[in-house]
Amino acid sequence: MKDGLVLYDTMRGRKEPFRPHSPPRVSMFVCGPTVQSEIHVGNARTFIFFDALARYLRYLGFDVFYLMNITDVDEQVSQAAARARVDPMQYSGRMIARFMEDFRALKIDTISRFEPVSLHVEEAIGQAMSLIGKGFAYEADGWVYFDTTKFSRWGRLSHQSKRDLSLRPLELSPRKRNLNDFALWRPEVLVDGRWKSPWGLGSPGWHIQDTAVTIPILGPQYDLHGGAYELVYPHHEAEIAQAESLTGKRPFVRHWVHTNLLKTEGLKMSKSLGNALTVREALRTRSADELRFAFLSIPYKKEADLTVLGSARRRVRGMRSIASEFGGKDSGDEGSLAQFERALNDDFNSPRALDWAERTLRAASREPTREKARDLAASAVRGMRILGVDLLEGS
Repeated sequence: MKDGLVLYDTMRGRKEPFRPHSPPRVSMFVCGPTVQSEIHVGNARTFIFFDALARYLRYLGFDVFYLMNITDVDEQVSQAAARARVDPMQYSGRMIARFMEDFRALKIDTISRFEPVSLHVEEAIGQAMSLIGKGFAYEADGWVYFDTTKFSRWGRLSHQSKRDLSLRPLELSPRKRNLNDFALWRPEVLVDGRWKSPWGLGSPGWHIQDTAVTIPILGPQYDLHGGAYELVYPHHEAEIAQAESLTGKRPFVRHWVHTNLLKTEGLKMSKSLGNALTVREALRTRSADELRFAFLSIPYKKEADLTVLGSARRRVRGMRSIASEFGGKDSGDEGSLAQFERALNDDFNSPRALDWAERTLRAASREPTREKARDLAASAVRGMRILGVDLLEGS
């Protein structure tokens, strides 16, 4: 197992050596999709990044257990099901199948286990009951709220002061004790006949759905939690408050890693804005390798724009043209990946790793010694394959 990987940790606000609790085991969780509709390429940017990170961790010798939830209990899912005139669970089942197809098409294959939230509602109820019993939550007219004033570290992940937080109230309601309290249970029946709780029929709040999935499977502490940057507050902040209040153990997560937004024409890509390009639409004109290359060519903490897709196509085709000159997948001696590793070990600098592969292939094309040229090309092909981009596929 190789050492040296450093990742930017959102909680600490700086780069930190990646040190799992029990190496070589790495426990990793990434927030999955809400399946009211097909995933778009903005979602894909995040999922591709964490797939590439998991691939690299395995290349380094870590035994990665990668868990992802699927939000199939949600008001938006129920509304979409009503428009389609089907039961919400039937609708979400169809959308989960399409989501899985999209992941396969994007060559995202590192996830060890997918968990629909609907299978963990009883766990969410149990956690809400425990939080009430410990004095961290309260019931109000069939609702259950987490009392954020009882959690002293509220706001640490998002680096917000009490004054900052006072300007960002959550879920405005006269039932709440405090502006930042958030719902653990809602007396809203999103699926007819489900779910019974001590507070009546209803559904779990969004934030507790994640701890209901992760704590039974990964335990009270795990190594890496990922997701899009927009989830830092309040979603991931709420996860920390729930988990650490429930278990009494901290830190809940050792490394918090977040990707930035994908924009189109200067606006955030989102389903609600109606400017989302679905993965299926994108794959009609772009290959999975081109999409993966495009999103890995931008630092994961920076905003990206759809214009990156054009340059990705040109670069991938150029690299494939050179790689194809040097034979099949088993040719060459694979060469050194030292520079590739140095790039990725520095906060997963995938743009620099891609640049290295491109330069190496160009050097191979100029190299007069055939054997050395083949070795250079093979090392570039191998590095790109670690990131899930195949330079020999379709060449």
